[in-house]
Amino acid sequence: MLTLLKEHRYRVQIGAEARTLLVEEHISGMTGWAGKFRTMIPSDSTGESRTIYGSSDQEVAYLAAEYLNLRRRDAA
Repeated sequence: MLTLLKEHRYRVQIGAEARTLLVEEHISGMTGWAGKFRTMIPSDSTGESRTIYGSSDQEVAYLAAEYLNLRRRDAA
């Protein structure tokens, strides 16, 4: 089985920290994704990781940036 993905990279500023988000786009093949695009955010000190799905790469990048910003505020 072949699954074809395309990668989109976004550079976001979260507080004083700059992060690169890798958003994957499902082009063809079979996946169990909830949307056409996704990004995976690795776990932090709380041990929580998250996968964010959406209908566009920009939507996923925006949601991931918002999530990381909330996580940063909660940790402070």
